[in-house]
Amino acid sequence: MTQVKFEPPHLLPTTVVGSYSLPKWLEQARASHLKGELSDREIEEAQDNAVKSCIKDMELAGVDLITDGELRRETMIYFFNRNIRGFDLYGPEKAIGSKDVSVRMPDPVVRERVSRGDLPLISHWDFLRQHTSLATKVCVTGPHMLAKRASNEFYPSDKDLAFDLADILNGELRDLATAGCNFVQIDEAVWPGYPDELSAWGAELFERTVKGVDAKVTLHVCFGNYQRKVLFDGTYDNLFPALLESDTSQFVLEFARLGIEQLNLFRRFPTDRELGAGVIDVKTDEIETPELVADRIRKILEVFPPDRVYINPDCGLKFTRREIAFAKLKAMVDGAAIVRREVTGSEN
Repeated sequence: MTQVKFEPPHLLPTTVVGSYSLPKWLEQARASHLKGELSDREIEEAQDNAVKSCIKDMELAGVDLITDGELRRETMIYFFNRNIRGFDLYGPEKAIGSKDVSVRMPDPVVRERVSRGDLPLISHWDFLRQHTSLATKVCVTGPHMLAKRASNEFYPSDKDLAFDLADILNGELRDLATAGCNFVQIDEAVWPGYPDELSAWGAELFERTVKGVDAKVTLHVCFGNYQRKVLFDGTYDNLFPALLESDTSQFVLEFARLGIEQLNLFRRFPTDRELGAGVIDVKTDEIETPELVADRIRKILEVFPPDRVYINPDCGLKFTRREIAFAKLKAMVDGAAIVRREVTGSEN
């Protein structure tokens, strides 16, 4: 099991899955930068300000463990493609899921063996920690997802590509941990679309990715969230018990959209790992009440003890309007506080 080096501030700590509401002005600034209308220094200043506003929102909402909102990343795929050698951007358009093949993006093309490039994970995390007193984490797109979201024109199989990507990410994660980051999350949002590959070699791939990483490692698995669309049909049933073979201290899963009854899988397949429980539906503008969040958490505590539960949204909030994203985080924090008081008998 991966070494755990993170102590939460209290029971039922709150966190985010990764991304936060992307400001329209930042998209426009990036377009201006590509046209040469903004300098490299000016676009960096714009991204710095976007991250600072994200940090402030999360602090004001009361979230315990935060990210930089992934606001420096064009997408959770392209950011890694651009900074790992061997990818050509941008290739032919491909469906990014199986539920609605009209949801398409130009995927990168692999025409040579991939190798480490200049992923700025450390510098981005360093900026985050310098601008907050809260606990921080870094989210990394997993090798399986990166392999499936590429047009492979070099490797014999996607598996071969994925394992080379795992070695690259492992080096990056080791360096990040050495720099002082003690909490990382791996995102594998394609596993629901490839349960057979998960069963055959997913656990081995994940172990290759996180081996020797001296930090708390968590694993996020969802059904896709591009433009708030579900990209893969189904439930977590198809992933159990193979998912439990992953060398992670915590499974970060969505329950608000899928339904709390998905927790029954853990009754059938008990685990001593933690649960990052999704209690906020990121695919709707309806703002949950703290009472609804609290009710969802109470149901989770019927299966998991409170000292093994983190509270988070189902997925990232990149495509959610800022005022709604903030309100959802605030409701999540307030709902967790209600149950924390019930469990501890304390107002703190």
